Amino acid sequence: MLLRLDSVQRHFGGVRAVDGVSLEVEQGTIQGLIGPNGAGKTTLVNVLTGYVPFQAGHAWVGADELTGLPAHRIAALGVARTFQNIRLFKELTAIENVLVGMHTRRRDDTLAQLATLPLFRRDQRGRLNEAHKLMDTVGLASRDVGDRPAGTLPYGDQRRLEIARALALRPRLLILDEPAAGMNPSEKHRIRELIEHLNADGLTILLIDHDMRLVMGVCNRVAVLNFGRKIADGTPEEVSTDAGVIKAYLGAGSEREVRSVPGASGVDEATEAEEVAGSGGRSVEPENAILEVHDLTVSYGAITAVRGASFRVAPGEIVALIGANGAGKSTILNTLSGLLRPDGGSAMFDGLDLTAAKPSAIVRHGLVHVPEGREILARQTVLENLELATWARRSSTGTHGQIELVMKRFPILGERRDMRAGTLSGGEQQMLAIARGLLAKPRLLLLDEPSLGLAPQMVDEVFRAIEDIHADGTTILLVEQNALRALAIADRAYVIETGQIQLSGSGDELLHNPAVRRAYLGG
Repeated sequence: MLLRLDSVQRHFGGVRAVDGVSLEVEQGTIQGLIGPNGAGKTTLVNVLTGYVPFQAGHAWVGADELTGLPAHRIAALGVARTFQNIRLFKELTAIENVLVGMHTRRRDDTLAQLATLPLFRRDQRGRLNEAHKLMDTVGLASRDVGDRPAGTLPYGDQRRLEIARALALRPRLLILDEPAAGMNPSEKHRIRELIEHLNADGLTILLIDHDMRLVMGVCNRVAVLNFGRKIADGTPEEVSTDAGVIKAYLGAGSEREVRSVPGASGVDEATEAEEVAGSGGRSVEPENAILEVHDLTVSYGAITAVRGASFRVAPGEIVALIGANGAGKSTILNTLSGLLRPDGGSAMFDGLDLTAAKPSAIVRHGLVHVPEGREILARQTVLENLELATWARRSSTGTHGQIELVMKRFPILGERRDMRAGTLSGGEQQMLAIARGLLAKPRLLLLDEPSLGLAPQMVDEVFRAIEDIHADGTTILLVEQNALRALAIADRAYVIETGQIQLSGSGDELLHNPAVRRAYLGG
């Protein structure tokens, strides 16, 4: 056994990010670690690699205990990692980034450098040769891109470069955190080949990814986290048919309707895209739309997050955007609310050009965004958060009464009005975020992942609140990880994969479409 975790725990205030996780990884295997957004996967890796301290529990790699060691000492013991968000030294060249990864196994050669001794020159040539070989190993043409600044490389190449830097450590254990995030199907296929090649050479790998085809296709065993706890651990086949895993991903009730976790069937991505596209087509778009998005394209540097998305929302509808993590859903909402500027396309909200308007003007026009992660003001009281939501009004007349009405809709906020928002539970914070949005008097309310990280009973409360808000006449555009719950209340929905809308239909049609389930988890 190469890696062993025993009851590892890490809490942040009232959030049990990692809650007593035990795990064993055999030497020479590929171990998968999956779970919904907010399950605790990256936090567990951060604890294991020394970026976040242990609160309880122990971890060993081989005979060496990792508990309590700083990150550099854990790296020196042969534990290397990549990051969910790329952390290259973007101003350094690609080769220099790989050389940085060799730091833990270099002896102090300061005097040799100052004197430019032959020994130093030989060591330097050896390291450069090794860096070139590592770049070639991960599929980067070192002679062509080695001298380029890392930040100028395409996104997929930056991911590969980060793996090369981790390999420069000569690790016993390589932890890959979302290596395929944001990649197109062909890039994902090459990443899969690389992982298989590294493992064939004897490297033990811990793989975290939301791409079920990748995880189920390459891993010997898969562990599943949800709300910080391990809920399953077994072969890909065992895990993919586990009722608790299906429920964690698709929501309550799905374990009765779905026999396996979508994406675990081994269907390749190109075939599945064809199935999705041909399994229902597009629904009839509304003639009268309050929001009309056409051919929207949005990028983050070299990463194209949204590719030619088009959809419409009619007054009085609930429209859901569903898809895998990284599909582009939140990017669309951030663009509509003016936080991002698109590369192309148009977005019109009741006569207002959202691609050019300032966020403040968009809010005044009646489009209000409740963002993923809530973004409440943690040090302010509940009441102060709600009062700040009315800042744009010229007069305070009536605002007190409106705040009281919102508190009647969410009674727990009234009970907690004088408490700091940061002390609320996750569900209470989500209620506060929605209440704050309602005080801006939206005609169109954008809700981004309102159930993210909430316990099931709180999810029920949030969805009841959404239905009540809709019944009062508010139009809602909903992005939600709980696909079944979102489709159950949506009039219509759009399925997004790798930044493109692949399918649309009524909520009921898509709720019973198996291709949607595969698209949602297969991303």
